[in-house]
Amino acid sequence: MSSLLEAPVTTGEIAVGTRKIRRVVETHEIHVRSTHRRRQVLTRGGVLAGFVLAMVVYPVFGTITPYADAAQALPGVVKGQSPTTAMAILGNGPQLVSSDLPLPAIDGNAEAILVSESDIIATPIPNCDLNAKITGTNGNLSASSLCGLWQKGDSLQPEAANSLTAMNEYYRSVFGRDMCLDDSYRSLGDQYSVKATKGYLAATPGTSMHGWGIAVDFCSGTIDGASGKWIRANAAMFGWNNPPWASTSKYEPWHWEYASIAARYYDATWGSGNYSDGGSDSSTSTSTKSTTTTTTTGTTTGGTAAEPAPTTSPAP
Repeated sequence: MSSLLEAPVTTGEIAVGTRKIRRVVETHEIHVRSTHRRRQVLTRGGVLAGFVLAMVVYPVFGTITPYADAAQALPGVVKGQSPTTAMAILGNGPQLVSSDLPLPAIDGNAEAILVSESDIIATPIPNCDLNAKITGTNGNLSASSLCGLWQKGDSLQPEAANSLTAMNEYYRSVFGRDMCLDDSYRSLGDQYSVKATKGYLAATPGTSMHGWGIAVDFCSGTIDGASGKWIRANAAMFGWNNPPWASTSKYEPWHWEYASIAARYYDATWGSGNYSDGGSDSSTSTSTKSTTTTTTTGTTTGGTAAEPAPTTSPAP
């Protein structure tokens, strides 16, 4: 009986004594391993199939045959067209209301300083009325017709003074100093003195634009070199120019005039289109006309002339 038995065999932790029992055990282990593999395959296959359905099949069929009336309630979604994900969730979003606001106007002073590296704000001249009426004659303007400049003893008509002051503030931001003035408003007595000293270079007394308070003479240190180059490049933005005669019939690069007002006085003194500097003494009528300038309403009384009537002639 004992000869039919074989020695015990260990498979894992299970000991078997016969071939039949060993085959049963081995078959069970094989079945367990196969079942485990099938479960792994099914699980992974299910995940992959779900991914394919979600990422490929549903979007394709949703675009080709969209659900009936599924998107009609969403704003901005047209039936038969596939909306984007953001539109499907949010719709079109808020509608912006157009606003037709006027463009801001460019301030004159701001336009003049756009090329500056620093912000410059022109400070109004104290006690200077820009709307003051200009009264008096050439070289004999009333005190209310003039405004003082940064340089003591120098003055100009209010509009010219305000413009030159703004230009000086711009200049100071570049060079760190004020423009130097050799002369500005010139009384009739001063005009006679200058005429006696400078001869033909000086205008006939009573005709000078200095006498109307709309001209300045710059010092040589200001009109020469880099400073002079800056003035020639920027003065026009502030309404100042070196008149044509100052580089033709006479050479006076230091003499600058406030062009818009100077044009009116040139016309009133020498006639429309004649931009002489009044330096010639050949005509006695020139001096007479300049000291009896008519007002906008008629001739003056008591020998005092007001500002001449404006004209449409261009600036010199």
